[in-house]
Amino acid sequence: MVSNSGSSSFTSCLRASVPPRLAHAFTLVELLVVIGIIALMISILLPALAVAKQSAMTTVCASNIRQLATCSIAYAADNHGYYPPAHFDFLVLNLHRWHGTRENPSEPFDVTGSPLRKYMQAGAIRKCPEFEPEKPGFEAAAGGYGYNNHFMGSSTENMDWAEGSDNIPARDCMIRNADRKIMYTDAAMAVKSGKGFVLIEYSFVEPPTTSYGPTSPSIHFRHRGKANIAWADGHVTSCAMDWTYPKNAYGADNQAAHLGFCGPKDNSRFTRE
Repeated sequence: MVSNSGSSSFTSCLRASVPPRLAHAFTLVELLVVIGIIALMISILLPALAVAKQSAMTTVCASNIRQLATCSIAYAADNHGYYPPAHFDFLVLNLHRWHGTRENPSEPFDVTGSPLRKYMQAGAIRKCPEFEPEKPGFEAAAGGYGYNNHFMGSSTENMDWAEGSDNIPARDCMIRNADRKIMYTDAAMAVKSGKGFVLIEYSFVEPPTTSYGPTSPSIHFRHRGKANIAWADGHVTSCAMDWTYPKNAYGADNQAAHLGFCGPKDNSRFTRE
């Protein structure tokens, strides 16, 4: 009979020669180093993510405003070349705009009454994702966009103020150099409030001057200092502000509100000629 005592002794010796596993834990210094690295990575990534998010919203806005221009061009094709009316009896009824109608001047506009509605893919005006007005304002429901009212959507700067003449929009054949004429832009209006201002929605893009003199600029450079502009030929660009007036008619600081103009200090980017 073979004894197992020798085998057992050998196994015991082998086990004794293998050092026990040591439980390894992070030291406080190592833990602080890891936390510091994570915090550094977050501080590097967050600004990049913020810029990426803003770029995405600017792209969405450009798509929205391009659709407005496309719808307006389609409207003109179906209406003997006339662009959509910017308003109807603006100084009398004040119930009709290019972006809708309303029952009384204290209500927001309803897009179902917009001359563009049948041409819109979603049946509604898509709102600029970077525009959050502090107050609805008197032009609510325009999505944060303004239409070239004076020279394209009406004839207020091209005809005498005969009865109803201001309601007549331009025809596409009247617009010279369409690739350099503004149709729609990011828009807003600033109203003085306390020591600062509040932004309200505004559905027209004002030229630098009218027959009454300098205007209150409404091009809103909300996309990291730039505004999306849809030109009369349908293409869209992003433009930086070149200049502005110090104050508007509502006492607000235009520069602080990012409201102004791109291009020369005249109406050449708005007029029909």
